[in-house]
Amino acid sequence: MEFIITSAQIIAAAALTILAINSLYLLVFSVAGAKRAGRDVKNSKNNEESSFLVVFPAYKEDAVIVNSVANFMRQEYSNFRVYVIADQLQETTIQKLEKNGASVCVLPEFEKRNKAKAINYLLGQIKDVYSVCVIMDADNEVADSFLREMNGYFLSGALAVQAQRVAKNNENNLSKLDGFSETINNHIFRKGQRALGMSSSLIGSGMAFEMNLFKLLMDGMDVVSGFDKELELRLLENGVKIHYAENIKVYDEKVSSHEVFVNQRRRWIFAQIFFFRKNVFKAIYYLVSKGNIDYLNKVFQFILLPRIICAGLGLLFVPIAYFVSMPMFMAAIVNALMMITALIIPLLEISSTKEILKLTLSVPRVFSNMMLALFTSGKASKRFLHTPHGTGTEFKIHNSKL
Repeated sequence: MEFIITSAQIIAAAALTILAINSLYLLVFSVAGAKRAGRDVKNSKNNEESSFLVVFPAYKEDAVIVNSVANFMRQEYSNFRVYVIADQLQETTIQKLEKNGASVCVLPEFEKRNKAKAINYLLGQIKDVYSVCVIMDADNEVADSFLREMNGYFLSGALAVQAQRVAKNNENNLSKLDGFSETINNHIFRKGQRALGMSSSLIGSGMAFEMNLFKLLMDGMDVVSGFDKELELRLLENGVKIHYAENIKVYDEKVSSHEVFVNQRRRWIFAQIFFFRKNVFKAIYYLVSKGNIDYLNKVFQFILLPRIICAGLGLLFVPIAYFVSMPMFMAAIVNALMMITALIIPLLEISSTKEILKLTLSVPRVFSNMMLALFTSGKASKRFLHTPHGTGTEFKIHNSKL
């Protein structure tokens, strides 16, 4: 009997340690993100217009791409060109895009298509010279000042910039919770990281890079999932700091279907596991040999539990710990409070306590979906799991000062 109790305590202590590491990491950067910092880099007073190549990869995105491009073409900026990578778009969609002023690059058949291959194909076709490359998603919309604001970062010396991506739809509780997740990640993994001198995480769209550097990093890239993660790792491996443009918003459609949610998270989880295995030993070597903490910090983030799983398991562990030992019970309570605090700090900036509590009723199903995605993430290794867009409510930006 004594052996059984001891074994239970060891297992509980190991589980609580894992949860506490997650909670403490998130809490530190959540508190750091609460600091009201100004621009990530000094605003340049130079009026020079850098030349921008704006890329919209679009795989079967006929429902949203025309509106997104029409929105972007309203920029208060003259020195830019929009390219749409048309991967299985309808001919009528291509004609509308060209009518709106975009250039369209029709992607040929690839045996294994992915975003990295598509972008590299486009870069190989373009002969004009640009200073900065911006990567968007087919559903993204921005304010008219997007390029003007982004230009200031690059004139100030930035080489890689991530804009703040926010939700553009909230038609049901799932899309609202997905928007909350985006807010938490912006606060902890972008604003909080920059506040403590680390690089911002990339997020797949609303990203801008110095053109020559971007071409160099993209060369030979071929990943099924997580193109932005591979790009981020290559930047950090080479000591390039990724800045966070909190003042530049990119409006992104959040998922409103549980099936789409699971598929999307499968892809994300698979990518994180894949890139952790691929980079962990190199990142440790770079820390020891070059003092590159940014690279290792990013790799460490890949093994953090998804926030909702960490919070759910942390709360479930409290009553379990009560039957293990009183010290374990008290430690479980502290861990749960750390996690809740880490998640609440970002949300209170955008929502009321009443709204947050109301949405917690939908958390159990989302928690079960995340667990399903976690244990079935291997499906993302077989093929690219596309996230369809255009199923949410219509959204328009009417004010360029948003």
